[in-house]
Amino acid sequence: MPNNSGDGESTEERNRELTDLAGQCAQGRIPVEELLAEFDHRLAGTPFYPPAGLFGLGNAVGEILEKTPAAAIDVALKLISSSVRETRGAAVGLIFRLARLQPGFWVDTARHLVTDDDWEVRDLAARVFDVFEDQDGAAEFHLAFVVEVVTAWVRDSDEQVRRAAPQALLGYALRHAEFRPRLLPILDPLLADPREYVRNSFVACLRTLGRADPDVVLDYLETAAARADETGNDTIRLALDHPFADRVPDRKARIIERLRESAQHEKK
Repeated sequence: MPNNSGDGESTEERNRELTDLAGQCAQGRIPVEELLAEFDHRLAGTPFYPPAGLFGLGNAVGEILEKTPAAAIDVALKLISSSVRETRGAAVGLIFRLARLQPGFWVDTARHLVTDDDWEVRDLAARVFDVFEDQDGAAEFHLAFVVEVVTAWVRDSDEQVRRAAPQALLGYALRHAEFRPRLLPILDPLLADPREYVRNSFVACLRTLGRADPDVVLDYLETAAARADETGNDTIRLALDHPFADRVPDRKARIIERLRESAQHEKK
């Protein structure tokens, strides 16, 4: 598949050559500034989707650089400061790989990326500690720590950080059914978040989990319906307006009735 650089090289060829250059940089054979220039030139215009493209490149570079931590840090910090958004997207994959070893070192960097000026970088960065397709991220090795990070993101003062929180462990929850009931209470404060698009991110998470495990999501929504305020009730209704809930019509109807009763009680 050709990229958009206009030189006719394939994505595979480009990624291989950039990964090789990263290895040379780690060995001190080329300066990090030259590596950054190559990334910027050859990645500009590359589509973010499918996300495995830029993400996969960064992950492959991380596999090379993790053997030389000092060089890895230098390269990562250069890439995230690039003016080229595609380079910053590749940096997400790099940090995803490096964070498997020392997630605590990359928390501030991850927060920086989830507040990036570009929405596609932000969306990709939300998964920086998660699992990604068949790749194991920091959550597989340091779950307790990543849960602490996501818990802090839920209550962060920056709405972009809160918006990232529902996606930050979604892949892990899809892979590990036993974690799903634990995730939703962590995200619960977002049910009535003052920002609609933060709430919508939580709704997207609920719907995605609901497709895989409707009972877990409906259990959470039924409990939440008993205590949610008007904003939370609206979020619950939106989450239920989806085919996953239609698969269990009796439970959906019961939750909607509970929301109706709650609304009537508030009017009194």
